[in-house]
Amino acid sequence: MRWMLTNLSIRDVWRKLRTRVIPNAKYLGRSRIRQCRACDHLSLIVALGPDGEFQICIRCRANLRYELIAGYLREMSAPMSLLDVLELDPASPLGPIFRGARSYTRSYFREHVAPGTNRADGAVCQDITRLTFPDDSLDLIVSSDVLEHVPDAGAAFRESARVLRPGGAHIFTVPPRSATIRRAYMHDGQLVHLTSPEYHSDPLSPSGILAFWDYGPDLASKVDTAGLIVTVVRGPEGVEGRVVWMARKAVNGRQQETNSL
Repeated sequence: MRWMLTNLSIRDVWRKLRTRVIPNAKYLGRSRIRQCRACDHLSLIVALGPDGEFQICIRCRANLRYELIAGYLREMSAPMSLLDVLELDPASPLGPIFRGARSYTRSYFREHVAPGTNRADGAVCQDITRLTFPDDSLDLIVSSDVLEHVPDAGAAFRESARVLRPGGAHIFTVPPRSATIRRAYMHDGQLVHLTSPEYHSDPLSPSGILAFWDYGPDLASKVDTAGLIVTVVRGPEGVEGRVVWMARKAVNGRQQETNSL
């Protein structure tokens, strides 16, 4: 049994206690023991906030969005052993689900690291707008709250369509918003803000990571998703109305269910 805190240094444990637990102690009374849908174990779900985004399984670190993704993955009729998988997260709680995959690549992104660079822990640097995978080489891409931080969202979806096999899919979550808007963009190497800057927490950056997009139910009509059919496959659930999206690569110009992803 891997407990969340056993993999952290004393310094990291203290930082989490100081920045997350102590300031949010008022929510701890909402903590519950229940079956985690991500690790599929009976576990203590620690409440560090008012909604599922901040209610975390102490065993696997999953919150609501990871539980929703895990629930969908477990119900796919396509056997994991037949799938080549890329996850845009080097240390997500979904790893155990993918261990039986035909191939499973854990990836991270750093702006100044060349795509394809292997890290000491086996994770590979990948940029969703210029992946190092060949055309039609993957069956499944999974990302959790990543695409809102990609300046060129259209390029991310086009690249997903390029590397996915026909019928393959990119399963993803993004923070739910009422409408899809561009918050910022890059022009000649300069950052241009269209709205007030919004930064989200990032385990690789203490200063957080900028959100370039808000995504709403109109996502598919506001972003170039050519070659992909975008639908909601889980949710809404929780205070925020969290959903899981699927961007499936079309087959001969139409969606096909033969892979049953």
